[in-house]
Amino acid sequence: MYEKKLEALLPCCFEMYDYMAEHVELLQHLGAIPELKWQMAFQSGMLSFEHGLSSLKLIADGFTSSGFALMRPQYESLIRGFWLMYADTEVWINKLTSAGKIGPDEIKKLETPLLGEMLKKLGSSDAPKHILSQLNDFRSINNSAFNSFTHSGLIALVSNGVGYESKLIYDSLRNCNAVAAINMQMLSILTGDEDAMEPVRKMHHLFEGCLPIIHS
Repeated sequence: MYEKKLEALLPCCFEMYDYMAEHVELLQHLGAIPELKWQMAFQSGMLSFEHGLSSLKLIADGFTSSGFALMRPQYESLIRGFWLMYADTEVWINKLTSAGKIGPDEIKKLETPLLGEMLKKLGSSDAPKHILSQLNDFRSINNSAFNSFTHSGLIALVSNGVGYESKLIYDSLRNCNAVAAINMQMLSILTGDEDAMEPVRKMHHLFEGCLPIIHS
């Protein structure tokens, strides 16, 4: 059953990414709010978009393990964008702006917190609670498996040998499409243009079949 569902889902996903790519082009033209943290959050969102599209292309071409490995950085890049937007990052931003010419050692000192710490900080911030709830749910469902795929762990080794169930690919793609949709919201907000959200609202209706039922 899920083989046929997956066959129908993949072209729908590509249509959704084509739609998002057009919107991203508009957002890049508008640009992010000039303040450094907004600019960096925007770039983090752009990375998330790139990882998501690359993951989809790899899976469609049969490179499922490599496609799954990009789902975690897609998610982490989105979280990092929200962390930059909503968490108390003033001390970190001040260190970054005063660092001068940054070398390898300095970069390590300026790395953003780990995923769990960013989510914890966001939990006590003004970030939208309904979005944080979805992102935390995504992590609780997928974190163990995605860690394995990212680090070539046992799940990845076994799955790559015996093949992937269509249901796993189908569910994972839809969940990551939800991450991509939230990312479009974040990128749109970062431009400061109220009209930039309208194509995102439209996208939820146009591509309802690509997204989990829980999407808002």
